[in-house]
Amino acid sequence: ARAMSFASACDAMRAPCARGSMRAAHSARRRVHRRACVASASAFKASDGVSLEVRTRSATGGDASSSGDSRKKPTIVFVHGSYHAAWCYEEYFAPWFAQRGYATASVSLRAHGLSEATPRSKVAGTLASHAKDLEEILCKHEVCGGDGSSPRPVVVGHSFGGLVVQKALANDARMSAAILLASVPPTGNSEMVKRFLKRDLFASLKITYAFITKAFGTNPKLCRECFFSTDTAEEDVERFTREIKHSSRLRMLDLKALNSELPVPKPTGVNAKVPVLVVGGDSDFVVDRQGLEETAAWYDSEAGRPVVLPNTAHDVMLDTRWLVAAQTIEKWIETNVI
Repeated sequence: ARAMSFASACDAMRAPCARGSMRAAHSARRRVHRRACVASASAFKASDGVSLEVRTRSATGGDASSSGDSRKKPTIVFVHGSYHAAWCYEEYFAPWFAQRGYATASVSLRAHGLSEATPRSKVAGTLASHAKDLEEILCKHEVCGGDGSSPRPVVVGHSFGGLVVQKALANDARMSAAILLASVPPTGNSEMVKRFLKRDLFASLKITYAFITKAFGTNPKLCRECFFSTDTAEEDVERFTREIKHSSRLRMLDLKALNSELPVPKPTGVNAKVPVLVVGGDSDFVVDRQGLEETAAWYDSEAGRPVVLPNTAHDVMLDTRWLVAAQTIEKWIETNVI
């Protein structure tokens, strides 16, 4: 029997790492010098009693302050997109930022990773319910400093997770900045899908089929086409394919029902002046440049201009040039948040 309770799974993650040493990186730029078992997993109880996986890391390197002053670095909270879970940030981003002096928290949304599903639900949640879960974590989880002991967190959202972050931002969730990685625009993905169909009908139909059937969870070649660059190491793509296969038990959102929740409104309350960074890749076959530009214009991010990374595919945080993305984010946080 492979079934494991959330508590047992968390205990297993905290146990001494006899499960294998860290694999050798393919180049100096891709190396992340991770200490074994630095991350810990906890079960965050949502207000309705559902347990949500939150993997946390303490700041293990860098200065607690920036540029020699006394200001403390904010916690960075990571939110995944469809068919992913907290693990996708724990591979590179979370350990790298922890070594740069940032505490991190990687969240698994309902029915993803080790998070429980809402009983009798046919879909993981709505945009509003996912945003509410995130808001509760930002307000109450100890690593986010909800007691006022730490600065407001920086919240990073990828793909549809970026849409969840946008909704939480509009709801005045506790955050000092929002970073949207290859994020679905505030109006949804319908127009992007239409554009891709016009550009390459066959490829678009294949990608659409992969998302509907979750075929990229068993087919590394298709997984690469959906999420990764052509030069991502084959062994990495195969490993990520296996992770994606087991990352979700229900669809993250009902896309038809989602339309009634769109567009996500601009923040007008406490978060009206919270800075937003929009980052994506020029080799992304899920979120195109126009989608990134729409999101950047909506939030007036960097004067309406997104950061478009060269030779980078949809899974920015796992792709070959993840380090460039991480460095871009850190520089922006240092300039706009700390």
